[in-house]
Amino acid sequence: MSSKKSVKSYLTPKEVAELLMVSTAAVRLWAEKGNLKARVTAGGHRRFKLDDIKEFAAKRNIELNVKMSENPKVLIVDDDIHFAEFLKALLKIEIENVEVEISLDGFDAANKLHDFTPNILLLDLKMHGLDGFQVCQAVKENPLQNHIRVITISGNTSESDAEKLKNIGAETCLNKPIDIPVLLKQLALN
Repeated sequence: MSSKKSVKSYLTPKEVAELLMVSTAAVRLWAEKGNLKARVTAGGHRRFKLDDIKEFAAKRNIELNVKMSENPKVLIVDDDIHFAEFLKALLKIEIENVEVEISLDGFDAANKLHDFTPNILLLDLKMHGLDGFQVCQAVKENPLQNHIRVITISGNTSESDAEKLKNIGAETCLNKPIDIPVLLKQLALN
């Protein structure tokens, strides 16, 4: 199964506004005037195709907001606070100008992915609630986030789990205890 097949087909007005760096009111107005193609759901909500957004932006010379920041930004998602803090301290020492945030579960990660907008996600697989597979899948299906590099970390990963993760879009799955030189090489930021 190719990860490209799982890309989200339609965007919400809020996602479009973020992508175009405008207000949701502007998106609504463009849709009402017919300038921006929109589909209406059975519930009366507007949804937009990514290709239509790209075409709209190109015609108006609008640069889409999908670029990574100049400084590397890493979101660590792990329910083991001590391991997460260790990784954060390690990255701060090893990588110049790195910005690091920690989420202790998949639900908090979803919020931080939106607000912090990392370019790398270090993701534990075994967590309560949303596990690493679900978080990785959600990131790779979101056109506003699918550029984020996902590196998973787990204490016990089978070959089938590793294959499943790569099909979803993760770069690799590293084992705990973490091999620091391997992690830094995978990050390719040192």
